Amino acid sequence: RIMSKGFNYSKWDNIELSDDESDLHPNIDKDSWFRMKHRTRLEREEKEDQEIQGYIQKNSEDNSRLNIVNARIKAVQSGGNEADDDTEFEDVEALQVEKRELEGQIKARNDRIAEINERRSWNIDNICKVKEEKTVVNDANIKSLNADVSLVDPAREEALHDNSNETTASTAAAAAAAAADTTPETVFKSSSGGNKSTVTKTASAPAAAVKGAEPIAKRERLAVISYNDYVMKHERLLEEYSEISDMDATKNFLFKNCDVLLHEHAQSYMLLSCLEDEMNGKKKRMRLVCRQSQILSHIHDLGTSMKRDPRDVILPFFMRIDEKEHFAGFTSAVDDFIARIQKRAVEKRKEMDLERAREIREERLASGEKGPAGPGGLDPFEVLESLPVELRDAFESQDLGQLQAVLAHMKPADAKHWMKQCVDSGLWVPSDKSIFENEGELEEEEEEEEEEEGGKGGNGRRVEELDN
Repeated sequence: RIMSKGFNYSKWDNIELSDDESDLHPNIDKDSWFRMKHRTRLEREEKEDQEIQGYIQKNSEDNSRLNIVNARIKAVQSGGNEADDDTEFEDVEALQVEKRELEGQIKARNDRIAEINERRSWNIDNICKVKEEKTVVNDANIKSLNADVSLVDPAREEALHDNSNETTASTAAAAAAAAADTTPETVFKSSSGGNKSTVTKTASAPAAAVKGAEPIAKRERLAVISYNDYVMKHERLLEEYSEISDMDATKNFLFKNCDVLLHEHAQSYMLLSCLEDEMNGKKKRMRLVCRQSQILSHIHDLGTSMKRDPRDVILPFFMRIDEKEHFAGFTSAVDDFIARIQKRAVEKRKEMDLERAREIREERLASGEKGPAGPGGLDPFEVLESLPVELRDAFESQDLGQLQAVLAHMKPADAKHWMKQCVDSGLWVPSDKSIFENEGELEEEEEEEEEEEGGKGGNGRRVEELDN
């Protein structure tokens, strides 16, 4: 058997590279030499193309004439009815000579065209050609990265509605606001021992913006379920991403798992993770997670500004932060984000303590249990419940400035009365107890006179007394 010939690779032997340095003259600039070679090749190929087009046009004309000559020769040779009146005057030998001349000219031109094409070198412009081309315009609103609550089973939403209380919806709404201004709100639980606190990240979720006429509470419950489903499915990957410290490893990991890490819920998870680490005293991990979270935020912002899918700008983002100027701006944004997380952690710790105190007070009031009596024999829980709303809020928030402002707007007798109640119950411990004695000696005339003539001075004295 005769074996078939393999593929002929000789066609690739003659490849011309404009940036080939083998023939570079040492006294000529390299870039200029490359440009000159490229321009020379283009001019030579343009001249050859013009020559080929001229040959093709002449061949077309000669082929038309050759068809006419062949038709006349055939008519003369056939004779009979098909011959017209002029065929008897045709010189067949002359037609045969003309035919051979036309065929020879056409063959010579075709050989010349083949010679030009064979001699022509392969280069970047002719070594390949585009067989199919299309343009895809990405939608600015990337649906696959947004939370889609329509995928949530309605039965699960109804079950959550039946088993949840009012705090579930309010917490989800607060978390949605938190995701916008980087002051996260979520469900926090204080441990039974001391002031140590922990944060649960999967208990609440940002309330995704859903268009429609559904009740707000239902949309928030659907958002909670959607967020929790996302966390349950991808928590291990999110935690792995959170702990990557190397930028190149971050880029590769993010590029590989962009569909998960650039999802809307991913930023909410990272934000709550930062707050959790700060609340639990994991300072070093909190800073790392803040940086990883800001990478996701900046990629989304870059995609929005470029009107591209965030997944398309991962590599451009990392190329940008390789530049000193952009890296400094990114570092500054991370530091600002860390500062906001730290501030929010302090505020949240106060809110947790306040909430815990309220729960204890409500439990004792519901059970009829009285708290330990203060120095004056009064129950602190009963006194706190009896205070005016503004004054009670000031005590619960433990904000001295707010407490001073509330007392400054009260009548002197009322301010002294309520502060005396707080001292007797142990809610307030003054440095000088004598200022709260002889409470009943203040008369209405003195109060009116003090309000009319020296109201500002009286308010100032109350603030000074509070400072003491």
